[in-house]
Amino acid sequence: MNDANRAALAVAFAERPWPATRFELLPIRGMQEAAGALPTGAVVTVTCSPRHGLERTLEASEWLAQAGFRVVPHLAARLVRDRRHLVRLLARLAALGVEDAFVVGGDAERPVGDFPHGRALLEAMAVLSTRPARVGVPAYPEGHRHIEAAPLQADLEAKAVLADYAVTQLCFEAEPLLAWRARQHGLGLSLPVHAGIPGVMERQRLVGIALRLGLGPSVRALRRQGGWISHVFGPPVYRPDALLRNLWPALNAVRGGFVGLHVYTFNQTGALRTWRESLSEAAPGQSGCSDPSAPSATSGEPSD
Repeated sequence: MNDANRAALAVAFAERPWPATRFELLPIRGMQEAAGALPTGAVVTVTCSPRHGLERTLEASEWLAQAGFRVVPHLAARLVRDRRHLVRLLARLAALGVEDAFVVGGDAERPVGDFPHGRALLEAMAVLSTRPARVGVPAYPEGHRHIEAAPLQADLEAKAVLADYAVTQLCFEAEPLLAWRARQHGLGLSLPVHAGIPGVMERQRLVGIALRLGLGPSVRALRRQGGWISHVFGPPVYRPDALLRNLWPALNAVRGGFVGLHVYTFNQTGALRTWRESLSEAAPGQSGCSDPSAPSATSGEPSD
């Protein structure tokens, strides 16, 4: 951990506690063990992929809810067949006590039914009494690899009237997050926004994930931070110290800032927990993990 960043964060923690944080998990083998390293009662979002489908997301959400977490399942529009299917999905979430869902278009090449994109699913959900109390949507400070800037902005503005908050795609630098948030504030976007940041993990693996997601600007940022050799191939573990330090003034800001953090853990929660605890230790009297760790996972783990 960089000593200067650690000292700056210690000062920040002395002034105010850790911001509201959401943790994203993948519903694959090892998810329950990963959940065990998160704070008790944490907000946990569960991704949805074409490979595993909505059922895997719902099964994982059910386990997490029973384990005491506040669950936010991802609903991929392209995997929802029709209105009847949507009604059943939302009824199932309501039975679990889920009050928050995250609507994405999804990565399926073709929609399986009536909802080709997230906006279509949001519009269908808006007229249903079983719509969760809170619904989130994604935002892309560094752009989207398949959508041009103008339609991407128009899509966000259309979703803003149907959603309750937004979460940004992960970034490795504060600058693009802050510049995008300032621009959206200037355009009148009043939707609360959670800043998406990576957790703690092996740097080479993180670079590989970023490349698969099409996060070219963020990968270039890693290269710029002192050179490709020293920062992509070493140190071997990435920690978001500098990112959090530079983002800190905009967190919990009343206007034009971010309401909290959304941590893309990629299920590497053990290292994330150690990092958070080390920040807490650097600021005596403050708690980097405001809640004790969640109890260890048990059986019923979904397989990859």
